[in-house]
Amino acid sequence: MIAWLIVPFAIALIGGVPISFSLILGVVLFLKMANTLPLDILAQQMYQAAASFPLMAIPFFLLAGELMEKTGLTERLIKFLVIVVGRFTGGLAQVVVLAGTIFAGLTGSGTADTAALAKILVPGMEEEGYEVDFSAALTAAVGILGPIMPPSIVMIVYGSLVNVSVGKLFMAGIAPAILIAIGLMLISYIISVKRKYPKREGPFSWGEFFIGLKDASLALVMPIIILVGIRGGVFTPTEGGAVAVAYALFLGFFIYRTLDFKILIKSLIDAGIMTSVIMLIVAGANPFGWILSLNRIPEQVSTLMLSITSSKIGILFLINILLLIMGMFMETNAIVLLLAPILVPVALRIGVDPVHFGLIMVVNLCIGLATPPVGLNLYVAASISGISFERVTRAVIPFVLVEVGILLLITYIPEIILVPLQIFGM
Repeated sequence: MIAWLIVPFAIALIGGVPISFSLILGVVLFLKMANTLPLDILAQQMYQAAASFPLMAIPFFLLAGELMEKTGLTERLIKFLVIVVGRFTGGLAQVVVLAGTIFAGLTGSGTADTAALAKILVPGMEEEGYEVDFSAALTAAVGILGPIMPPSIVMIVYGSLVNVSVGKLFMAGIAPAILIAIGLMLISYIISVKRKYPKREGPFSWGEFFIGLKDASLALVMPIIILVGIRGGVFTPTEGGAVAVAYALFLGFFIYRTLDFKILIKSLIDAGIMTSVIMLIVAGANPFGWILSLNRIPEQVSTLMLSITSSKIGILFLINILLLIMGMFMETNAIVLLLAPILVPVALRIGVDPVHFGLIMVVNLCIGLATPPVGLNLYVAASISGISFERVTRAVIPFVLVEVGILLLITYIPEIILVPLQIFGM
C-alpha cells in the first residue's frame, strides 16, 4: 500500500507539480486506497506541523533579510571588503566570498544571497576582466552559506522536527561555514593567479579603512546581537528573529533613512510569499512523513543500511551519497522534512550526535543548491549574469569539490561541530 503514497508523489514531482502539492497528492491517494484512516487526518497533520512555535522564526528572519538588503547595507559591506582584500590577486573574488559569508548571517537564504551578490558584483568583476562564468559560479557556490551560517531557516525546520535546540544548531553552523569560506577563498585565489585576474592598485589607507568600517559596522553587529542574545538566554531563536526585524527597521527608518512605507509593504509581501511556500512544504510533508513512520519505513531503512555495513564510517558515507543526490533534485526544506525522521534514528543507532547529524544534513543539502539539475543558486546566478546554465554548471565544479571536501571533514571529525558547543557551554 505504501506505493500509493510514494509513486503518485514521484510522478507528480517529475511532472513539474510543486513539491508541496505532490506530497499532498500522495497522501490523499494513500488514504483513499488504504481506506483505514479518515481523510480528516490530512488536515489535522498539516495543522499540527504549521502550529509550531520555533517555525515562527521563519517569517521574521526572511523579513529581516529583505529589509537589510533594502537599507543599502549590502553596498556598504562590499565597499568595506574591497578596501580590506581588494589588493590581493583576484581581490574581487575574495570580496564575493567574504560578502557572502556576512550576508549569510543576515538573511539565512542561499538564493537571496546569490541574487544579491550576482546583481552587485558580477557586472563589476566582468568590467575588471574576470570571466563571467567564473564570477557567476562563485556567487552560486558562496550562496550555499546562507542556510549554514546562522540564522538558518533549514536549521529551524530540522530543530523543530527532531526536537533539537535551534540555538545549538545555530552555534554549530559557524565552524563549517567558516571552513567552507576559507576553502572557497583558497580555490578562488589559485584560479585567479592562474588566470592572472587583477587586483586593486594603490596604497593601503587606514583612514579609508576606518571610514569603510564605520559604514559597515551596523551590518556586522546584527549577527552578533542574534547569537549573543540566543547564547545568553536573552531571547529564543524565534524572538531573535523579531529582534532582527526591529533592528533592520531601526536602521532603515532612523539611521540610513533608506526605508519608507512603500518599501516596507513590498518587503512584507515578498517575505510573506517566501514564508507561505516554505510553510506549505512543511504542512504537506508532515502527513507524508507520519504515514511513512506509521508503516515503519524508518526502521526498515535503518535495518537495510545496517545490513549493508555495520561500520559507522560506511553508514555515514551512504547517508552522504543519498543526501547529495537528493539535494540535486529536491528543495532543501522538503528533504529535511522527509528524510530527517528516517535518517536521524539511523544516526542515533551508530552513535552520532543529533546536532552533528543536523549539520551533516544541512551542509549536504546546501551543496545541492549549487549542483545541477535543480541547483537553484545556479539558475539565479546564470539568469542575473546573462549566461547559459551549462556554462555556470561547468565553472562551478572546482568550488563544489572544495565544499564536498569540507563536508567529509565535518562528517568524520565531529569535534569540528561539537567542540565549539562545549567551549560555549551548550
